[in-house]
Amino acid sequence: MHGRENERDILKRKLKAGHNIHMPAPRRIGKTWTINRLAEDMRKENWLIVEMDVQGMSAPDKFARRLCQKIQGQLPTTSGLHAAFKNRLDALIGGEWGTNPINAIGQVDPVAFLDALLETLGKEGKQSAIFVDEIAYFVLGFAEKNENGAKDFFYELRNLQAEYSNVRWLFTGSIGLNFVAERFGLGGAFVDLTTFILEPFDETEAGSFLRDPATQMGFNHQFHASDQDLKVLFEELGWLAPYYLKLVGNEVRPSGPEHGGMLTAKQEDLRAAMEKLLEPTRKSDFAVWREHIDKNLPQTDRDLARGVLGRVSAAADGETLDTLQAAMAPAKPKAVRDILDILQSDGLTDLTEGRYRFRSGLIRRYWQQYEVD
Repeated sequence: MHGRENERDILKRKLKAGHNIHMPAPRRIGKTWTINRLAEDMRKENWLIVEMDVQGMSAPDKFARRLCQKIQGQLPTTSGLHAAFKNRLDALIGGEWGTNPINAIGQVDPVAFLDALLETLGKEGKQSAIFVDEIAYFVLGFAEKNENGAKDFFYELRNLQAEYSNVRWLFTGSIGLNFVAERFGLGGAFVDLTTFILEPFDETEAGSFLRDPATQMGFNHQFHASDQDLKVLFEELGWLAPYYLKLVGNEVRPSGPEHGGMLTAKQEDLRAAMEKLLEPTRKSDFAVWREHIDKNLPQTDRDLARGVLGRVSAAADGETLDTLQAAMAPAKPKAVRDILDILQSDGLTDLTEGRYRFRSGLIRRYWQQYEVD
């Protein structure tokens, strides 16, 4: 129930139908786990799946190098790559690159290298797909260093996807690709992608996840909890991501009667576990959100985002757009709305009944306690 079987089936069906996919998902939601399981599913059906994480990259030659390495690891030939690829490289730069195609990177344009690489992959006689994790960080890092170069590369990459349509692409990211692309005029480079948003667990899936013996085995104290008592935890977390469910579960000290060989966690035990996570020694468990803003936004937007989040964290029901605009940037109301759109897209906040608020009550309390200036 909590193994993302439905999501994996939908993604597999879309890839088989010829779609290239963008799967945005907020941090700590389990997107990497999901695409790893999807890769296993598709390999069982004889697909050739190449997986690569591009967070931290900011140059196309590194992208080409990583992709080449990953494809070499998947192809069954002893040489690592089809001879046709080597012939293409010889035609481009001659035979001065040795025996490993990776050595040719730096001597040939990255797009031409990828062109030859995808042609080779398409000749392997298998259905193929390339899963690229954290694509938006790569786009952001590249565009900040070389905006014109990024435009050239990503539009060329789009052309290659169209030319080699037998190779499918699945891009994932924990920051908003759409917002990054819009900032640097790259929206058209990704317009052909089908969007599939990976959502947090619902309460039934979250309960199944917490009760799974594999999950319980990792906790300091295994426990049973009723649906009614778990609802207290779910309402406070708000955003039922596996990472935070495990964080809280690991701190639970059950004090109730035995049930099925485990002690029962009562409501007060679950509340105490959440309070434990808000102690100063546990700040690092939430620091990913501060780092997320620092990485994702330029300095001017970063300061505004911190100010907005400080005001939104003051109350559980958050703030209205009007009050935030009046308090934060009365001369630039659109800037506040844009920041709110980004924060909502990234999963940190949501909009409920006209009010912007933290999606998770636990993260709101952390932010209010440790991040407000």
